Amino acid sequence: MLILCKKLKRVKDVLKDFNKNFSKIIERVLMARKAMKDVQCLIQQIPIDLDIHKAESTLVKEFVRLAQAEESFLRQKSRV
Repeated sequence: MLILCKKLKRVKDVLKDFNKNFSKIIERVLMARKAMKDVQCLIQQIPIDLDIHKAESTLVKEFVRLAQAEESFLRQKSRV
């Protein structure tokens, strides 16, 4: 019984860490989408600036990563 309790405590710690990655995922996706749209508006105003294009590229990658995490989270949540 003692071994089971120790294993459950270890699993609990791992699940807490895992939950931190998914905490407020929907808000993080919305913030990433807004930042991406803001940079895209800047690109329309100043199309020559390469730094803005690089920033947009990184923001798009971050948005896609967060959107996939959100989709995974919501898919798992719907199964419960």
